[in-house]
Amino acid sequence: MSFGLRRAAAATAGALAVALTLGSTAPAYAQLDALDPASLSPSEFDALLSVSGSLPLGSTLGSVGSLGSSDFPLTGSASPIGTPRPVDENIETSEFIEVESTDGDYEYWRVTSAAMKREVILEVKKSKVAGEGSAPVLYMLDGVDAPEYNSGWHHQAKIHERLATENVHVVVPTGAFAAYYADWNEADPRLGYNKWETFLTQELPAIVDEQLNTNGRNAIGGISMGGQAAMHLAATYPELYQGVMSFSGYYSTMDELGYQTIRGTIETRGGDVSNLWGPRGSEQWKRHDTISHPEGLENTAVYMSSGAPVVDDNDRANYGTQPGWELNMLLGLLLESGVLEGTKAFERSLDRAGIDNVKIDYAPSGLHNWPNFLKNFESGWDYIEPALYGDDVDPGTGSPGSGSAGSSGSLGS
Repeated sequence: MSFGLRRAAAATAGALAVALTLGSTAPAYAQLDALDPASLSPSEFDALLSVSGSLPLGSTLGSVGSLGSSDFPLTGSASPIGTPRPVDENIETSEFIEVESTDGDYEYWRVTSAAMKREVILEVKKSKVAGEGSAPVLYMLDGVDAPEYNSGWHHQAKIHERLATENVHVVVPTGAFAAYYADWNEADPRLGYNKWETFLTQELPAIVDEQLNTNGRNAIGGISMGGQAAMHLAATYPELYQGVMSFSGYYSTMDELGYQTIRGTIETRGGDVSNLWGPRGSEQWKRHDTISHPEGLENTAVYMSSGAPVVDDNDRANYGTQPGWELNMLLGLLLESGVLEGTKAFERSLDRAGIDNVKIDYAPSGLHNWPNFLKNFESGWDYIEPALYGDDVDPGTGSPGSGSAGSSGSLGS
């Protein structure tokens, strides 16, 4: 490979900070002056994919830093897919307001958050067998764009079809644009006033339990940005979540890759990363570094999955119809390379902590996109499902059973 293409590979790696936690399939907002995919021959493009995919992401980012700055310049920008809902100082309670609309199996709830002093739209799929018994709640978090009325879990994953016969309520909070589902230190002029962790853990469960026939057990999951947040919340609030699923998440906020991806995601959407948790390395940055303190997952059913920097037929079909597909595919490859390394690092962290109630699926191929996120959804659900039912409940119907579902403590690796 020529020197110019090697520099292009390094520059492209810098762009992964723009999109690592992307929940959509096309990070088209990343503008890379150093690379013009249309100018590459098929052999050059294949070589670029090969070299970029074989490099550990940490060393790739190190190459970017060696070009002049550890905080590489972000040359692209994208507005969030929606506008954060405004703060209303009159909101002092967290409560259900109404079912605003319905769409097939979905209800769109309008609720209030006292912590954020704003309204939140929830996508809710009630259990269809809830009449036979109470059901657990599965909270699912979206990727970086987190659109209202159009979550990826509805329109991409079609989770209502995947869990149609399961006795479980699915709740998808929407509108957390590039917010990492976190409590921010400061309100951000572009991304709004975010206290998502407080909302998800202290306000939302009571609202859901009041409106639905629940059994008091919960799980949380997500893709990409949402997977990272789900793992943090499960580790931090073990009394609330009995299971967690993360599809192509990243679990460190303190290493170079983790910090740069968060910075890139927020700043390319017009936000200021210092409004999140303050200066890099602060106590809040450390608190969200799940890889360094996984102990809270000791009694939780933990599932993770990762793709690999190998293009498969799903990737070709997914990217092939998009303008600029070569660059998008390359970014997807780099993103999932980072996910793969991060998942392996978190696996080692869990092993050191003696936590073995874990299942991890490493796919041999698949880039950072919804087809890859979803290829192991059923595997993840099957693993955490028993943790969501008591010993006297059959997980399929919610009716009294033999107790074969067991508990999270009985799950093995």
